[in-house]
Amino acid sequence: MILDAILRNLGPWTEQVIVIALVAALLPMLIRLRHPQTQLAYCHLMLAACLLLPFLQPWRHSIVVISESTVAADEPANQPKFPATARPASDARSVPTTLSSRLPSASAPLPFWRKIPTERLWLRILAAGALVRLCWLLAGLWKIRGYRIAATPLYPIPEAVEAASALTHADALFCISSDVSGPVMLGVFFPVVLLPDSFRGLDDEAQCGIAAHELLHVRRNDWLVTLLEELAGALLWFNPGIWWLLAQTRLAREQLVDAEAVRLTSAREPYIQALLAIARSRQVLDLAPTPLFLRRRHLTHRLHSLLKDVAVSRPRLVFSYAFIATVLGVAAWLSFRVFPLVGSPQIQRIALPARAPQPVLSTAAPSRAPATVETRSEHTTHPDLAPVPAYNEEPVTGSIQLRTTPAERAAALSLLERARQNSDMHLAGTPPFRLDVTFFARGNVSYVGSGTLSETWLSGQLWRWTANLAGYSQTRIGRGQMGFDEEPVPAVPLRVHMLREAVFWPVRFAPGARLRTAAAQRNGKSLTCLLLNGQMDSGAPTRLWAEQEYCIDNGSGLLDLFSPAPGTYFAYDYDRNDFHGRFVPVHITASVGGLPILDAQIAISDANAADVPLPEAVGYRPGITLAAGLRYLISAPNNFAADSIQTVIVHAALSPAGGVLEEEVSTSADPRLSQVALDLVQQHAFPTALTQRDAYVSVGFFPVQ
Repeated sequence: MILDAILRNLGPWTEQVIVIALVAALLPMLIRLRHPQTQLAYCHLMLAACLLLPFLQPWRHSIVVISESTVAADEPANQPKFPATARPASDARSVPTTLSSRLPSASAPLPFWRKIPTERLWLRILAAGALVRLCWLLAGLWKIRGYRIAATPLYPIPEAVEAASALTHADALFCISSDVSGPVMLGVFFPVVLLPDSFRGLDDEAQCGIAAHELLHVRRNDWLVTLLEELAGALLWFNPGIWWLLAQTRLAREQLVDAEAVRLTSAREPYIQALLAIARSRQVLDLAPTPLFLRRRHLTHRLHSLLKDVAVSRPRLVFSYAFIATVLGVAAWLSFRVFPLVGSPQIQRIALPARAPQPVLSTAAPSRAPATVETRSEHTTHPDLAPVPAYNEEPVTGSIQLRTTPAERAAALSLLERARQNSDMHLAGTPPFRLDVTFFARGNVSYVGSGTLSETWLSGQLWRWTANLAGYSQTRIGRGQMGFDEEPVPAVPLRVHMLREAVFWPVRFAPGARLRTAAAQRNGKSLTCLLLNGQMDSGAPTRLWAEQEYCIDNGSGLLDLFSPAPGTYFAYDYDRNDFHGRFVPVHITASVGGLPILDAQIAISDANAADVPLPEAVGYRPGITLAAGLRYLISAPNNFAADSIQTVIVHAALSPAGGVLEEEVSTSADPRLSQVALDLVQQHAFPTALTQRDAYVSVGFFPVQ
């Protein structure tokens, strides 16, 4: 959760820092403020403020009202949670080159940058830049260390240097180095000053001024301060305002030390001549982190400050910084409003009357139990009938007719039953088969890449299925209704769960479900689409979020498109897979949120009893079971401008303990609400169960009055 909060707020914090740092760097220049002592403190304060911005501002917390139905839950909740953030190493299997081109590049993994969510990619870019800057800093320290080792101590110590030490009440080891073009101070506990060879040729007053300058740096511990500045610059390397602030910090420090050195030595002209003499020497690249005696880009400003020596009155300083503070306060307030940091929602739950537990589909054994749609009683704060976002892949675009009379329902359900008879691979009397699926999974979930799924079925008495995907592997053998795993897994990846449902049990409905129908067209085929849901009102002119959709080819009577919830679609192609009079799909593709997430190739053949050993013969143990087709509702206020209820449908895998294993957005009315909806679902405490559940959660965002 901490990592999610960092990723979610990384972009807004970056934008806040850019705004505030640029304003802070520009303001002293615009009002022509020249007072090194206060400017140095001001720059340090702004650098610290940029780093501490998350702690200096109020975070936006949504007050979320969650209305939900409760499930009779007397099952234990001790199953371990599936690791949703760590992605195991990719499996070595590959998808055959015959995969359809409907999913681009399905036969090869996506480029790594397309697999990384935008927030994580931005975090990696920032971390890489900071690492480069830190490496540059370490390289500079190592180079300075070499200069220090090669340097020769200055002996005998000139009287001018001893005088400077007495004036500044500081001491350091002075060394002559042929590697530096100007004086360099380094060290905290044992400070060292490296002097160029040209130092010996300067007159006494110039030597005293230069020595006093460096000893003042020693007294002020400027080397340590410079190190901290460089670390801040490395962390905020992406911000041009920070570069500007650091440049102003270095200049203000040197101007401050210049003024103090001239005051102590009372030798302004010799000091200026020493500056010019150093400037005329050969200059090398600045070594960070060291307070250099001279940077060429600072020479003009330092000379101007020494020659004019204009005092700034206290009232002008107070007025100037009051003006700066006011402008900065406005800029900070605007940046906080425009780029807010979003914290965890403050959740208030409203418990609704309990309802009877729903039947559960278990993968322990193939089952023909009808699927049910979970709903809850309507609550005034939740948009049960909120419009589902329009979707390009949705085939139902015309009028939808409610089927209520017995004759109308019988005609529609007979069409659906025919499709189910062909789709359900576990009907009594089905010849023993071995079905093999090779697939490629993608999306913003934990397990993606090339995978395989297979099942051997011997008329329900013995059966075996295996699945492999990106390091996850499972083998289950069963007898009747009992299933046993070779190595029990804590959870099944979301993509494997989805694919099993799409291959083996795409058509599931309760005989008493609300039923609506609509005519549709897809790929030149005339379809009849049936929309089924459990208890919700079916008078809406468009598809409801809780409706499962089955689109059946009028010509062949086969299932052409299956949508468990708006935004999630499975398309079926049959071609030549005729297995004992039944047409098995040869190709299944799936999309979620408009993006392709599954491309599966299917092959089926006859099987015999020798293909499945007895569970007790191999010592397998009971494993986790799966349930599908569940629905939940959550309500939340919309913090973005909106005058109507907006819906985000989240597809989630739920652990037996009620936690979220994996999740993704199925469809969203407003992209800005997608991450908020994911966070709400992640933090929601769902009912416990004995199974891992495949669920769809409708998050309704209502306007804030």
